[in-house]
Amino acid sequence: MKSFMIFLLLVLLAFIGWQYLITDNGYVLIEFLNYSMETSVPVFMGCLIVLYFVFRIFGVVWRSPKTIRRRMDARSKDRSVKLHHEAQNFLGQGLSAKAAKKLDSAIATDETNVNAVIDRMNLAAEENDFKTIVEKADNLISQESKQKNFVSFHACRLLIGLGEYSSAQKYADRLLQGSSKNSEAQNLLFAIKSAAGDPTIIDQLPMFAKTVDEKIFSETILKLSKKLKGQKTVEDLFGGLPRSLDKQPDFISAKCELWMAKEDHIKAEIELNKAIPSYWNENHIALYSKLQLSNSEGLSSKLESWLNERPRDPNLWLAASRVARREGLWGKAKQCLERSIELKSGSQKQTELALILAQLGEKDEAFAVLNNISKTDSDPASVK
Repeated sequence: MKSFMIFLLLVLLAFIGWQYLITDNGYVLIEFLNYSMETSVPVFMGCLIVLYFVFRIFGVVWRSPKTIRRRMDARSKDRSVKLHHEAQNFLGQGLSAKAAKKLDSAIATDETNVNAVIDRMNLAAEENDFKTIVEKADNLISQESKQKNFVSFHACRLLIGLGEYSSAQKYADRLLQGSSKNSEAQNLLFAIKSAAGDPTIIDQLPMFAKTVDEKIFSETILKLSKKLKGQKTVEDLFGGLPRSLDKQPDFISAKCELWMAKEDHIKAEIELNKAIPSYWNENHIALYSKLQLSNSEGLSSKLESWLNERPRDPNLWLAASRVARREGLWGKAKQCLERSIELKSGSQKQTELALILAQLGEKDEAFAVLNNISKTDSDPASVK
């Protein structure tokens, strides 16, 4: 109602103004420098209205290329999203080749389609095609700067998985250039250097320990210790590292590996006696069964006490079997190993069982176990 009343008021004012101009149309004189223009008020107002529309039309024409380009970009993005959805359908059906073509079309239509690029990189990783990963990542980073960290991180992880460490390091370095305190980038760089066997990583361990996730750091330390057994001592390799790492199971395993390589089994025993009841870690228990001590009966009694506490732990039964075998107690070794296999089977355990049976003179049973292993390994269903 209010709007209608305002509209009526404007119409009334326009009518009164129009009647006034008809009876007395006024006079307008405009002078500029040596030029002058005179006209009536209705004509002058008409010129102003025409001039207004001329400027409006000029503005529309001036903005039209941007508008057209924006609409074309929006249309391209919609088409790219549609092609990406079709590619995902092909991926769901296991049609990788068709999916790759659709993803390439989606990227060609809109080079900033991050989801399509990521899916194409993942598909390339499955096909061990690291060149496509690098190509798609570099192109997207140049087009879409807002997503460069995410794309660099994803490309780096895929390349590490493919073993292309030099290409992966390029993206890790790029992430660190953006922020030297980027912990995820530090994790990636540490993984690259350790996997590539970069010898400089040993001297850089204290530096990486400050930023790299402790679990990832400990896993890498364990791999290094296995490679450097007999070459480095615990003090050489782990000097200057934070004490908090002593709570990581893999770090404990790494220390014991180095001690045992240097024939310092007593230190390893002391460490494992503390660690095993705390973590019940498979690596710890396996290392315990490898300890070379003058009093092996102490190992057996310790394992028996742990088995009383955890009678369904297959790793403890396996360790007990190995210790009994070293003591020459083949019957006990067989019983413990059979119990471990009952709880959790495996080809390695079956092989050890065959050796024990052969030692006990049960050759037919030993051959039957070995035949069962070969059948299991050759059966595709068992691999799955």
